[in-house]
Amino acid sequence: MAIVYTSAIFQGTEIQKKQVQKYVSRRSQARKKYRRRSTFGVGKDGEQWVDYLDRHSLEIQDLMKLTRNKRRFYQQGIRAATLIRSIS
Repeated sequence: MAIVYTSAIFQGTEIQKKQVQKYVSRRSQARKKYRRRSTFGVGKDGEQWVDYLDRHSLEIQDLMKLTRNKRRFYQQGIRAATLIRSIS
């Protein structure tokens, strides 16, 4: 359990360094005193998000064919997923 926890914290720290946290979890609000997600949560959610993209890539590509105006956001998300994959 300690190894998994340490790994998730390491991945969360790297995700925050590469500034792709906004794709994995919600941002904190300006008036809030505490962050919404811990470093552990960001690392764990980042891995789950990349796995989801891998599993459903064909469906996502079909949706992108239907909504061409969202292609730029899709490409930004794919770039973020590539950066997250390079961490693990």
